[in-house]
Amino acid sequence: MCELLGMNANQPVSTGFSWRGFRHRGGANGPHRDGFGVGFFRHDGYHDFHDLRPAIESPLATLLGDDEIPALIMLGHLRQANEGSVDIRNTYPFTRETRGECWSYIMQGQLEGFEVLKLSGRFTPMGTTDGEHAFCWLLDQLTETDCEDSAEVCERLRQCGDRLARMGVFNMMLSDGRVLYTYCSKKMCWLTRRTPFATVTSLDSGEHIDLASRCGSTTVYTLLATTPLTSESGWQDMHPGEAMAFCNGERCDVSSPEAVLS
Repeated sequence: MCELLGMNANQPVSTGFSWRGFRHRGGANGPHRDGFGVGFFRHDGYHDFHDLRPAIESPLATLLGDDEIPALIMLGHLRQANEGSVDIRNTYPFTRETRGECWSYIMQGQLEGFEVLKLSGRFTPMGTTDGEHAFCWLLDQLTETDCEDSAEVCERLRQCGDRLARMGVFNMMLSDGRVLYTYCSKKMCWLTRRTPFATVTSLDSGEHIDLASRCGSTTVYTLLATTPLTSESGWQDMHPGEAMAFCNGERCDVSSPEAVLS
């Protein structure tokens, strides 16, 4: 299956270190060689990049790591194709516009019989993957229920995720540029960083970095991944059937959903 990477921050944070380690799972430390994609929400809008080459071999993947791109939200995906051809149109992240906002989405898993998910026609797959079909269906569900805040969206995604998980494995991340939502059906983890920042080591590349030299005293951000990215303590496993929302760098679906509206 695929590998997922997400990040949500309260102010722009460099994504280079996390991406440089993560890309090793795209052909070096993992079998995910069927392309990759990365999406960045920044103050100047949404930007994404796609390539059919394995991330470990791609000059584009190298550039994205070396450029130290600062972002508020990041979604990264390494593909191991199981449904749909190896084609740019089947490469995550997938995006759609609704209510004037860009939504970006990545998924890990496989859904048997996904064609039974009826689509309204508002959102139509451009490729042939189960994940993009599920994305269009999720947006239909969110639009039809008219969710008002992050807590309501998170609960609706949990309900929808439970249905999709009964069709196979469904781990996903979804963002509208303000909140990063995630649902786990099998295996996901997360880590929130804040001062005091330490020196950390990538489990995939062995690279070390002094976070204190890169982050301000008020910086708070959360990383999410299929498995931990670094050797530091603090990584927490998500439970199967759990949905979470992250805003301004930390979890907001339970403790302070109203923070999204401020």
